[in-house]
Amino acid sequence: MPIPEAAAETLHPELAQRLRTARAKIGMTRKQLAQASDTSERYLALLEAGTGNPSLSVMIALTGALDLSVADLMPLGGERDQRRADVIAAVRRLPNDKLETLQAWLAQNASLGGTKAKRIVLIGLRGAGKSSLGARLAERIGYPFFEISKEVEKVYGAGMRLLIEFGGRGAVRHYESEVWEKIVSDYDRAIIAAPGGIVADETLYSRVLETAHSIWLEASPEDHMARVVKQGDLRPMTANLAAMEDLRSILEARSAEYGRTEKRFNTSRQDFGTSVGLLENEARELLLRS
Repeated sequence: MPIPEAAAETLHPELAQRLRTARAKIGMTRKQLAQASDTSERYLALLEAGTGNPSLSVMIALTGALDLSVADLMPLGGERDQRRADVIAAVRRLPNDKLETLQAWLAQNASLGGTKAKRIVLIGLRGAGKSSLGARLAERIGYPFFEISKEVEKVYGAGMRLLIEFGGRGAVRHYESEVWEKIVSDYDRAIIAAPGGIVADETLYSRVLETAHSIWLEASPEDHMARVVKQGDLRPMTANLAAMEDLRSILEARSAEYGRTEKRFNTSRQDFGTSVGLLENEARELLLRS
């Protein structure tokens, strides 16, 4: 899939320079790179001149031959600002034996920029049990319970469907962020159910993980689907014949982000009552860390 012309206008010159530099750095001729990446030498010459329009498959082939990531050829490494790009580039340059040290440091400093206090946030796809288990968990440990989506509706003054229709996803993220900061400001103790799509907003999701202990509630795709249908909410998972395939794709796409939580808890392995008790144990263990 070629890169759109509008984006290519700014991408080509820098990509060309990065490609030439990467090739020169390892002492590879253009002909050798063309052969190693199974790319036309003429096409490669156009790319290095900044006049070729690269496809994703070609970029993957080239970076594979150069032992780079695709991001290494992109302006700012594919990031939106220089500071983030510099940090990520520095991480990429770390030798493998240093990554474990960095990972441990990050785990110990996960609350950098905020305190988790005694707040617990439940993360996961719709149908995992965040609302039902969250409400019961809050009852058992005597904490207030909040559902981010419902709090957004209170602030906005209408349902999520209208907010999405008139304001788009950007407005949803704005209100979710506002609601989150209000909860963090007003409550040191709380159980919070986050919307499944919160992981799409990197800034907000990172803030959530910094300011609350987190548990990923996961379930089998079949249980996710059955619970959503039982709730009578058929969108968007049951809006088409490929619903289960869509659900599996969503789970696969989000699993890495959900996996950034401190704990993961499978709600498909036992009945509701047992789940509540086991989840309470997990929650109390996290609260002891505060």
